[in-house]
Amino acid sequence: MPRHDAPSTPSLQAIQDQLTAVLEERVTDLMTQIKSTQALSRQIARTEEEIERQRLLQERLEAELGPLRHESAQLQAQTQALQGEVDELLDSVSRMRNIREELLAIKGGTPGGSRS
Repeated sequence: MPRHDAPSTPSLQAIQDQLTAVLEERVTDLMTQIKSTQALSRQIARTEEEIERQRLLQERLEAELGPLRHESAQLQAQTQALQGEVDELLDSVSRMRNIREELLAIKGGTPGGSRS
């Protein structure tokens, strides 16, 4: 029996060595994958934090935009009202110039108006 044990021991040792080498290689690969997964998880967490920060910023800016839009509408209405007043004043000036020219024509005695 010692003869059977002797030849099987080296091959059993060789198999055990191969299994140990395969196991070490797989553990190394697994550790590399774990590190990659951890790095990716940290990147995802940072990205989610940035998305949340951008969402809050968007909400704040939209809240600020509401009053600005209202103010813009009021300013546009005021601008239109002022433009209407300017147009009326320009019409009044034009009428007054016509009256002035007619008065000067009457005063100067030349019908149709002479311009000075």
